Amino acid sequence: MKSIALITLSAGVAAMLGISACNKTTSEASKSSSGGATSTAPSGQDAKIADKALVRFINATPTAKDLYFGDVTAFSNVGAEAVSTYSELPAQRHEFKLFDAGTNGGSPLATNSESPSAGQHYTVVAMNSVNGSTILDPVSDDLSAPEAGKAKVRVIHAAPGVSKVDIYPAGSKKAILDGIAFKDATSYKDVDPVVTEIDVRTEGNKESAVTIHNVTLQPGKLYTLLLMGGNGEPLTSKVIEDQLIQSVASIR
Repeated sequence: MKSIALITLSAGVAAMLGISACNKTTSEASKSSSGGATSTAPSGQDAKIADKALVRFINATPTAKDLYFGDVTAFSNVGAEAVSTYSELPAQRHEFKLFDAGTNGGSPLATNSESPSAGQHYTVVAMNSVNGSTILDPVSDDLSAPEAGKAKVRVIHAAPGVSKVDIYPAGSKKAILDGIAFKDATSYKDVDPVVTEIDVRTEGNKESAVTIHNVTLQPGKLYTLLLMGGNGEPLTSKVIEDQLIQSVASIR
C-alpha cells in the first residue's frame, strides 16, 4: 500500500476552548459529506451579508441530542455519533444549550456561551467527560482551500477516557501526528492526496486501537478525522469531508 505523506501535525494541536479564533470568510459555497450523507451550505460571504454564522453540530455522545442557540432549536434529534449539516445562526452572543432529544424542559445537560462571527464556519461538539457529565466544545473551521494539488486533514479527539493518541499510516513506523489528548483538535494541514488506511494508537502502544479504512484524501478537499467512543466503549471513528464549490442558494 502506498504510504501517506503527511506533514507532522503535532505543533498544530490545540484544546477546543472557544470560537474566538478567526478563519477565512469563504467566497465559495461548501459541500460536506459524512456517513453517506451529503449537504451544501452558502458561502461565508453570503452568510456575512445576512449577519449569520455557519454552524454544524457533532453529537459524539451515545444518545440522540437537541442543541439550542439561545431559545431557538438549532439542531433537532441529532443521532448518536452523528454530524449535522451547516446551518445559519445569528451572529450574536447566546448560550448553546444541549438537551436529550425531545426534552427541552428543565436544566440543559451542558451550556456554552459564544458569539459566533458573521460569515465564519464553526463546529460545536457534544461529548461526554470521563466522569459522565456532558461537555459542549466549539471548534473554528478554517475552510480555506488547500495548496494546489493538496488535501487538508485535521483530527478531533472526542473519546473520554482514551489517553493521548498517535496517528499512523497503516503499516508505518512513523507517526504523522502524535500526542492528541481528549478534547484536543488539530488545525488543518496540507497533505498529499492518497488512498490509505490510518491506524489510531494510544500513545506508546504499537497496536491499533482503531483503523480508519479506505481513507481517500483527494486534492482540493478538507478532511476531519473524528474520534469517538471511550469511557469503556471501543474507540470509533468518522471521516467528515468538506469541499469548496460554486455558490448555491442560501439555506436560511
